[in-house]
Amino acid sequence: MALERREHRIALEVLYAASVGKAPLDEALRQARDGIGVFSRGDAAAQEDKYEPVLPAMEQRADAPRATDWTLVETLVRGTLERRSELEAQIEPMLERWTIERLSSVDRLLLDLAGWELRYRPEADTLDVINHAVELARRLSTERSPEFVNGVLDALAKKPPAGLGS
Repeated sequence: MALERREHRIALEVLYAASVGKAPLDEALRQARDGIGVFSRGDAAAQEDKYEPVLPAMEQRADAPRATDWTLVETLVRGTLERRSELEAQIEPMLERWTIERLSSVDRLLLDLAGWELRYRPEADTLDVINHAVELARRLSTERSPEFVNGVLDALAKKPPAGLGS
């Protein structure tokens, strides 16, 4: 299991809060970090999340969950928002009979987030980025979203990033 799985989920939640919920970005990041408001993991979703076990005396166990990399979360969120227009211009031709505007908010944000990571985070493993996005689509979007997200991100990963600024 790649380590960034939790960071991808949190970054997507922050992007959703800022883009759809119109929360100020810094406030959404703070609430996510503090685990308050919509970022509280005390709900049923936390119990279903097999990748984030709650282990007793976790600091004493070898299999304890690692701490969330908040620097990475913020990098993913800010990078995605800064390059959103460029990314969507690269993604839209791959949508086949769809437009960015017609996508569900979750699918659009997943494509933006994973697209940013594919283009601007060279140390990230392409397969892990795509798999995490597909997993999030399966958990948070429609029945057909995982296949759709996979196809678009696979096409984006194979296309040279010409036209994007650095």
